[in-house]
Amino acid sequence: MNPSSRPPYDIHDADYEQILDDLPAAPINRKSGLLSGLLLGGLGLFLLLSPIVAGVAIAYLITAGLLLYGISQTLAFFRVPKGEHSGWSLLNGILLMLFAGLSMWIALSGPAGLFPLIESLSYAAGFLTASAGVIQISAFYALYKAKLSGAGWVLAGGILNLLLSVVILLNPIVSWFSLTALWGVYLLVSAIALSAESWSGRRAVRF
Repeated sequence: MNPSSRPPYDIHDADYEQILDDLPAAPINRKSGLLSGLLLGGLGLFLLLSPIVAGVAIAYLITAGLLLYGISQTLAFFRVPKGEHSGWSLLNGILLMLFAGLSMWIALSGPAGLFPLIESLSYAAGFLTASAGVIQISAFYALYKAKLSGAGWVLAGGILNLLLSVVILLNPIVSWFSLTALWGVYLLVSAIALSAESWSGRRAVRF
């Protein structure tokens, strides 16, 4: 059976066991997979072995991205017809430009100026993590009332996000570089999994 022609339902035998033997694994490109795994592994090693350098580079990249996004939003305001102008979009673009530009200027003014940049980004990450945790806990109550499965995992994820946000907000500098190292571990594990899958030349069909 061709994986692309797989029916949108599961096939079971007389004992209601799912039949998977006639569903071959999908072939993958071994060279591109190994190359991607090598690049991911190299990036993971860099993040893991040099979290300070990598953390500083990531901070600059994020700030530059925010600056470019603010510029694009501001320019977009003047390019759309007058009837479609959004004052909030213009305000958001100006605030992003001011924040990113000021942060970049302070960071480039001296070695000590880098810490306020990382602190501000780390605080933003902490508040976003806390927001995600609150959303997950709210989703838990909705799932619990509807008596749907998986509510416990959603609650656990929300609590972990709240705890992580507290750690980030209490020590933003150390947390920033620690998270950089953790991202390195994650990328390394992903690179190993991708390389092993690519070396086999086959990828299991995911349902």
